[in-house]
Amino acid sequence: MSTSSEPVASGKNWSKPWRNPFVLFWLFILIAVLTVNFFMVSMAIVTNPGLVNNNPYKHGVNYDQIMEARKAQALLGWQLQMPWSQVKEGESVRLTLRAQDAAGSPIVADLVEMYAYRPSDIKEDFMMRFQPTAEQGVYQADVTFSKRGKWDWIVEVQRGTDKSSIAGDVFVADPVSK
Repeated sequence: MSTSSEPVASGKNWSKPWRNPFVLFWLFILIAVLTVNFFMVSMAIVTNPGLVNNNPYKHGVNYDQIMEARKAQALLGWQLQMPWSQVKEGESVRLTLRAQDAAGSPIVADLVEMYAYRPSDIKEDFMMRFQPTAEQGVYQADVTFSKRGKWDWIVEVQRGTDKSSIAGDVFVADPVSK
């Protein structure tokens, strides 16, 4: 039986760090993390949503008034409906709002306005008024969205001192290629 204290050669030379699989593995992980971080930072800069509310403090101070208005709106029981068809960038679409009171009678409103907000760019926000049609309680407006993507909207209906609103969002598609 031979007892030798000499190491047996395995054929692998770990003395060069760039050939060591552990070093290569950690180097790969480091490069992957830095690449993902660079991508996320660049996307955050390119898609900056901006500030939608210019006075958030003042808006927050009025929280109680906003909640009271919502309670009053719920007590009115008005039913507002505005279905959307497909909306494309730069193309006009006619919106039709139907407004009924709690008893199901049409609401003859003094004012019907829509506010459209682009979450990614406050400069694109706009407001428009709906016009009454020959049918009572039905209001229409033609709207054109200047950019594709997600838009939030609020429609307010006012009759005297009573006010009610509905809100939602719409996705504006790419225009059809010709």
